[in-house]
Amino acid sequence: MKRDKIDARERLLAAGLKFFASRGYDGATVREICDEANSNIAAINYYFGDKQGFYSAVKEHAMGIRQKAMDRCWELVDTDPWGALRMQVEMMLDETFDDTMFQVTWLFFRELLDHDEEVGKSDDADTYYDKQAEARRQLYIDRMTRLLTGLLGPEAATRENFSLLHYTYHSLCRFLPIKTQWEVRNLQGKGKFSIKPTYDKKTLADYIMGLVHHAVDEMQARAREKQK
Repeated sequence: MKRDKIDARERLLAAGLKFFASRGYDGATVREICDEANSNIAAINYYFGDKQGFYSAVKEHAMGIRQKAMDRCWELVDTDPWGALRMQVEMMLDETFDDTMFQVTWLFFRELLDHDEEVGKSDDADTYYDKQAEARRQLYIDRMTRLLTGLLGPEAATRENFSLLHYTYHSLCRFLPIKTQWEVRNLQGKGKFSIKPTYDKKTLADYIMGLVHHAVDEMQARAREKQK
């Protein structure tokens, strides 16, 4: 019975993530979410209190999915920075290739767009969430600094190189899946931009990592030249 309750709650969270990500808080209805989860509307009240409580639980669920993926990356920051970067690249590519990560990304993107219209959010809640967001942002900056320092080495670990390297691979992770899928559909892989006939996640991750390695080599070479 306990396992059944957990399964029912997890089905509701998965269905809520899908509909809130695609339609937003106002656009998604409890009825269609419950239909998707093969549950009844009373289950929302039983597990989450009301729609607002359910939405908050879905956000926590989504944050947990993202945090679990990032934790695997951060565990390698100090011992294997290249392995940590590979995990981060694959996680960002999953926002295109993996349905759940795509939904997580869109849920938080909608949060940014709909922040001022969110139902029932008080000034106190705003302050609380702002402090949480700032703490997470600072922790992310600290970890990324360690990661990029590990990649570049102490000589090339400058703020300018940090920014260039960070935005380079972030941009590639966002742009390449869109570009390659467009070429597959419209040019059958025969366009000017071409990696391989198959544009899967591993192919793109290998390609991006190769470009980052090349960029790091150039940054380190420039740093050595300056020291002469």
